Amino acid sequence: MTEMEPREARIDSLLRRSMAAPVPSLPPNFDQRLMREMRQGSQVLDRYRLILLSGYGLISAVTSAVVMRGQGLGWETIAVMILGPLALVASAPRAWRATHTTMRNSAR
Repeated sequence: MTEMEPREARIDSLLRRSMAAPVPSLPPNFDQRLMREMRQGSQVLDRYRLILLSGYGLISAVTSAVVMRGQGLGWETIAVMILGPLALVASAPRAWRATHTTMRNSAR
């Protein structure tokens, strides 16, 4: 086996220390505490969550369009590939309600 360079030895040492460290874990009741905090959220937090989610969605769509355009796809294809899943997500609640309404009515 060949001798390691000083930089490789430092990286190797860092990896060995990292692997020897205990695995981090969350407290057992973390999910219950998180849900309780989420239910107690205020309208201000709800507004910020909506702004954050909307901003994330917009940035994701623009980034995807730029990457797809860089790969040589046409704007029509890009629009279909971005707007198609959005339409599917927007129609899912209506489809779910229609399916469950039909199932409830047929169970009677």
